[in-house]
Amino acid sequence: MKSATNVVTPAVVLPRLPDLRALAALFVLTLRQHIRGRRLLVLSLLFLLPSVLAAVVNLTAFHAPPTGEIQFAFIFNLIPHALVPLAALLYAGGIVQDEVEEQTLTYLLIRPLPRWALYLTKLLATVLITSMLTAVFTAITYAVIALTAGGPATSGWTEPALKTAVLLTLVQVGYCGLFGLLGVLMRRSLLVGVAYIVFFEGILASLDTVVRRLTVMYYFRVLVLRWMSPASGKEWAINLATAPQARTCVLTLLGAGLIMALATALLFAAREFRMKTPEGN
Repeated sequence: MKSATNVVTPAVVLPRLPDLRALAALFVLTLRQHIRGRRLLVLSLLFLLPSVLAAVVNLTAFHAPPTGEIQFAFIFNLIPHALVPLAALLYAGGIVQDEVEEQTLTYLLIRPLPRWALYLTKLLATVLITSMLTAVFTAITYAVIALTAGGPATSGWTEPALKTAVLLTLVQVGYCGLFGLLGVLMRRSLLVGVAYIVFFEGILASLDTVVRRLTVMYYFRVLVLRWMSPASGKEWAINLATAPQARTCVLTLLGAGLIMALATALLFAAREFRMKTPEGN
């Protein structure tokens, strides 16, 4: 009688760290998705609005306001208060929801990568594209203001434009972390995000209360006052003697964005998502 032979199959050892090449490919793929979509075209047109309005004011007004006041109105108010959070909401809020709507989340989840790494990679690409979009059109607005005001177009505005781009990148880190979390928590994240932008970042951030220290816009304004010394800014009602230091503001924005990103990544890893089908089930 022949004895049975037991064949031992070697165990598959999973790597402790995600495949960096696969994450890099996902990062590039996410950038392509953002660039190809109509969303980028719509946001680009909206981001052109401050430069167009500034040119109209400089070229048609009988007594054009000083350049510093125009910069304050369009660069330090319109862009960060309306366009920057809107860009973060449309891109970061759709990191997961877009995949669900397009019925591609299944293909994303079957990749041999941990879920938390998938989300963080897509979020990183989102922060990059929104920051680049903001920086480019902010520089265009600076240049248009300088040109239409009769000042030199190649000097005087490049350094402020670079500083402003750095500040708005910090803002995008906070907003993308927040709206990415909303996109995973709820289906109607767009409506909730718009309400948050108007109520918290628009109204509460302008009131001299403790609550505004919970808003992204408060720390942005403090950094603007400390780093940029704008011509205006009294309407923000911020007392720099009691306001946090610049380093504290930077760490707060980065820390809040990182905490929300990690929390969302863990939530994405643990949550089951209902997939849409062509039949609508």
